[in-house]
Amino acid sequence: MMDEKITSGFVVEGNSIVDEFGTFSNVVEIYTSHSGVNRLFQAKRHGKMCVIKTLQSGYRGDSFSELLLKKEFAIGYQLTHPHICRIEGWEQISGLGNCIIMEYVDGVSLREYLEQKRISDSLAIKWITELCDALKYLHSKQIIHRDLKPENILITHNGNNIKLIDFSLSDQDDFDVLKAPAGTRYYLAPEMLDDTQTADLRSDIYSLGIIIGEIATILNNKKLASISRKCTQVSPDDRYGSVVEIMDALNHRATITRSPWIWTMIAMLFLAVGGYFYYSTPTQTAIKQMPVYSNLSFDEATFNLLKEAKMQQKQHPVDSVQLISELKKSMEAAYPLRAQQETVAYKHQWEYLLQQVAAIYSSTISSNTPQ
Repeated sequence: MMDEKITSGFVVEGNSIVDEFGTFSNVVEIYTSHSGVNRLFQAKRHGKMCVIKTLQSGYRGDSFSELLLKKEFAIGYQLTHPHICRIEGWEQISGLGNCIIMEYVDGVSLREYLEQKRISDSLAIKWITELCDALKYLHSKQIIHRDLKPENILITHNGNNIKLIDFSLSDQDDFDVLKAPAGTRYYLAPEMLDDTQTADLRSDIYSLGIIIGEIATILNNKKLASISRKCTQVSPDDRYGSVVEIMDALNHRATITRSPWIWTMIAMLFLAVGGYFYYSTPTQTAIKQMPVYSNLSFDEATFNLLKEAKMQQKQHPVDSVQLISELKKSMEAAYPLRAQQETVAYKHQWEYLLQQVAAIYSSTISSNTPQ
């Protein structure tokens, strides 16, 4: 949690500590929100590290901001889970006002891991499982986090364990403040922007799906990409109904990984299908799926359109314009978000489709040219 680029106005040369903090020592400012109202300090008390969360001076005493800080404390203080940052108390500190005292987590954010691509398949499964376990616990208490993003997920240096942080935008059924849309736009579920819809646990599942998709992009992991797409469906009814279902999907993958004989059967199936396409196409070249470059994997419906076009070319000429139009619609239906359509994966797959259409059209003209 330490940001060495930010210095504290409360620590002077020689590591002297301003007396107004009383029992706290080694106080260092580690974060000031540029878009919000909060401020964080790292400190030590009774030989133990902790984090102090308070309001910026301009918001101190503001009734609404103070209410939100108290709401965050009330929601977080009831939580006891190994993968959720613990809130230890509420205190008034001279010079800072009302403060939440939190557990100090020795680690870095998931964002840093994503940027440096320091992820393996085993770590990804571990982290997603731990995050799901934390969300399962939250949702069992009718709490929605509402701001799931890599910046709010810490990875401990000791053990690479998940710690979910920042409940400043969280909500619970019995609160009647901060019900308006809130969160980080990229990770925000569509219904969170609609005043006529009520957010529920599936809004967290959407945000989790975006995070899983980012991990899948780095790992080129089609299974995680599939889970991500299910999580991020526009309609909440089309998503997983709970994080337990996501954990079941992850466990299914792990079961397959632990069963060598299943891999043998899958390999035999791929060989059989590959052989069929090799001997059934005029060019004796199997139709291949594009590699996964991001959380988008090649869509089955689009693949079938391409396959049918190749099989029909002997009976009648292929209308390339119509085929391209159908392929475009199929791709956009599979990946409706503009952010998905701007990924390298989507562009590579579209280039691949155009190459295949050109090959089909060229073959059709050649077969219908008089000798």
